[in-house]
Amino acid sequence: MPTPEYDLRYWEAALEELEAYLPSPELFWNLDVAPPPGEPAYPPLTVGNLLLARQRLQRPLPPELEARRAALEQRLQDLIAQWRANWRRKAAKELEMRARLWAQYMDECAQSQAEAAYYPSEVRNRVLADLLMHEGEADLPAAAELVAYADTRLRARFEPGPFIWDAELAPAFPQPRFWYLYGRPSHCG
Repeated sequence: MPTPEYDLRYWEAALEELEAYLPSPELFWNLDVAPPPGEPAYPPLTVGNLLLARQRLQRPLPPELEARRAALEQRLQDLIAQWRANWRRKAAKELEMRARLWAQYMDECAQSQAEAAYYPSEVRNRVLADLLMHEGEADLPAAAELVAYADTRLRARFEPGPFIWDAELAPAFPQPRFWYLYGRPSHCG
């Protein structure tokens, strides 16, 4: 999983592009920023990806990184206030997509045992849907129902266990809310 520096760089680059991105019709916006050495390429800018980087930074950080995080949080809040309608529109559009992808994965999981191996990466869409729904900016009953339906299917085969991503990120994803990151499907198919 990414380091705090990785997420901070993503957040900084995303905030530089946010004013151009939010009024555009594009859901995915490429960022021209290099990740720290040894880290994966950055995902495109979306409201969900920005919220995920923000969430991963909710773990204990050294004081200098915490100061950067706090400054970026303030800047994000200022931009959201300035572009609220556009922020909501993008969040709603992405929530619909992430909910659909999560439900589709649960359908695939029900059909094939091999799909269980992809759970640690596929659950990212569930996390993004959660962050988008909890943002309070994307109130879409149909998307929430789709996520709930997929979660019901997951719960039928879910085996609680340890946090499935890098253990350093566990404090940023508390178990009651992010229960689906603390275990995996016992089987698919």
